[in-house]
Amino acid sequence: MPITSTQPGAALALDGAHPVASEAPMSRECGNHRAVSAVPASTPCRATSPLAAHDRRSLAEHLSTRTGAKLDTCERTAQKALRLAFREPGECRWDGEALERAGIGAWARPTLLALSPRPTLTLAERAPSSDGTVRLLLRTEDNALVESVLIPVHEGRNRARTTLCISTQVGCARACSFCETGRLGLSRQLTAAEIVDQVRLAALVAAEEQPVDRRGPMAERRPNTTGATAPQARRSRYGISNVVFMGMGEPLDNLKEVLHSVALLTDDVAFAFAPSRVTVSTVGVVDKIPAFLREARAELAVSLHVADDARRSAIMPVNRKHDLAALRATLLEHLPRGQRILFQYTLFQGFNDHLEDADQLAEYVAPFRCRVNLIPANPGPDPQLVSSTPERLDAFIARLVSRGVTTLVRRPRGRDVGGACGQLAGSRRLEVLREVPTCS
Repeated sequence: MPITSTQPGAALALDGAHPVASEAPMSRECGNHRAVSAVPASTPCRATSPLAAHDRRSLAEHLSTRTGAKLDTCERTAQKALRLAFREPGECRWDGEALERAGIGAWARPTLLALSPRPTLTLAERAPSSDGTVRLLLRTEDNALVESVLIPVHEGRNRARTTLCISTQVGCARACSFCETGRLGLSRQLTAAEIVDQVRLAALVAAEEQPVDRRGPMAERRPNTTGATAPQARRSRYGISNVVFMGMGEPLDNLKEVLHSVALLTDDVAFAFAPSRVTVSTVGVVDKIPAFLREARAELAVSLHVADDARRSAIMPVNRKHDLAALRATLLEHLPRGQRILFQYTLFQGFNDHLEDADQLAEYVAPFRCRVNLIPANPGPDPQLVSSTPERLDAFIARLVSRGVTTLVRRPRGRDVGGACGQLAGSRRLEVLREVPTCS
């Protein structure tokens, strides 16, 4: 099954009404980057709308509207359809016979066959890092580019964990000064299907890295008969342990599509990710947080980065509209009792890495059941915002821990291929591909 192509619809070939492109893609190797040349487009699909645009509820409502059937009947049928299409990664037969075998009645088949389970994205570039991270450049059907990042962990007790970082927008309107994506501005929102399809295509790449345990979304390998202990795998059937909405874009600026995608990813009949293993990050869009906390089966992460308004407004324009006091008040009011929240804090040398900054951060997060993720800054668009020294990082950690703050350091991953936090900038990758037509 091909996973590299520049033509929509050729990345995950499906049977039935979705023929495969007649020629295989021709790849060109260039260092660690695999550029991809054009291939003939696959035969157009008769279906015009992607199935992955629907979660269980919206698919049931769609069936009810189109057929007049009762909603509870439509929900049972939606479950069967989503199980057929998404329960396992890879090819799916999607025709009348396949739907009939799945127990779907004739009354629903024409409506479902008008929806396509074929991915809406194709893989334009795959850039493996020296640390095992893989940055994926993905092309939409209208030739927009977005990026996802596969981050495997192969050391210690978590060596079988693979995290996928996915995007929610083409570009971003929030213009954080340390983020490459913010330089692009916002081109458009991604659809729920385009968000979910990042997981589907990444699964093909993950499958090349390590075999997938198909027993369930939380399958765990046990010691073998020789007494050697295998990796503690907590990966889904898609070969991915965690999905984080921390790529290109501000997820809460695309809340409707993000909620649909989260619902589908955490649906037991579809992708079956545990809600605790799906995390959505926000810069602090205060007016959207209540709806997210009310409706999403996922964890929330807040990008804080500094705990006073003047400096936060200087690097994060969102703070000029939604200041720190409003952000904290909203979280305290709407965060479900007992639910943990993540705060993300990127350390910049001399800007927000003093011990006084650690004290200020500890005071801000004190009312919450939380964890603080400290992120050493990666090279970005502002040359004045550089990473703190290891000594300042260690001192910052020690001060937070002394104040009773649960703290985790997120070490840079994928930095050498532009896949680390703050480095995703899809349209700039296309410029690189166009400027280097051949590789030797």
